[in-house]
Amino acid sequence: MSKVAVTQLAAQTLSLLSRYMKEFIGSDEALTLATQLLQLSQQKLQDNPLQFPICHELERLGVTDYRQITVDKYKILYRYEPRCDTAFITAFMRQKQSAQQLLIDYSLLTL
Repeated sequence: MSKVAVTQLAAQTLSLLSRYMKEFIGSDEALTLATQLLQLSQQKLQDNPLQFPICHELERLGVTDYRQITVDKYKILYRYEPRCDTAFITAFMRQKQSAQQLLIDYSLLTL
């Protein structure tokens, strides 16, 4: 079984997603959604982190080390490091959100 780590950015984006969805589905359902996305991604990545495709949005930018899990209307970005057999969950977002824009925003915030 591979290890799974949740990055600070993943925690932040999951919190943002939950707060956003609260407006549409209510507090309890938004919390349930966030919990389910986190648990599902951890389970799937422990089993086989290489089973998911490279994120096509980022691949067009030449970034090929991020993979994407798609669950219903949501996507979960992660990076797998084979040397330590660890999948690093990087972001949770709605399907309509841009992974490219998230990467740009994150890069600008860390400068």
